[in-house]
Amino acid sequence: MKNLFYALFFVLFACTSPNNIPDMTLYNANLEIVKKTLACYETPQDFETFKSLICESVKHQSPMYGQGVVDYEGVMGQAQFYMNGFSNVKFENAKWLPGVDTVNYQNNGSVRVYGTWTGTSNATGKEFAVDSYHYFYVKDGKITASGDYFDATGMVMALAPDQEMAK
Repeated sequence: MKNLFYALFFVLFACTSPNNIPDMTLYNANLEIVKKTLACYETPQDFETFKSLICESVKHQSPMYGQGVVDYEGVMGQAQFYMNGFSNVKFENAKWLPGVDTVNYQNNGSVRVYGTWTGTSNATGKEFAVDSYHYFYVKDGKITASGDYFDATGMVMALAPDQEMAK
């Protein structure tokens, strides 16, 4: 029994040794770039910094209904839409996670995040809160691929001006 205890202790210790800790250097560097990118949407918005952090060959999964994957111009257009259309914007309750490759499930340097966007429509004054998921791939300090998952169309519809009832 004593030998079994020592064997179990040795196996557990070996499994938690420093050699099994993944290298998070690339993830941590990319995380800072992604945080800086998302902060550009928060008030005060910063389109020029945002633009400088996006690779011109970016591929982005748009949250807008029917858009699919958009290119650099699509990303810039969507950024201007959000930055010009909303104020008091904050990204709250962020849960940052490293991305993993789909072959061996190891950290690949990509960044994922769950969080809640809040703010106010400049056109109507209505407030919003929308839960979201985003992913980002970064190379040479710029976002090369990304995706947004949230109900963008529903958010825009909820913030639209109220319809008056016909008499």
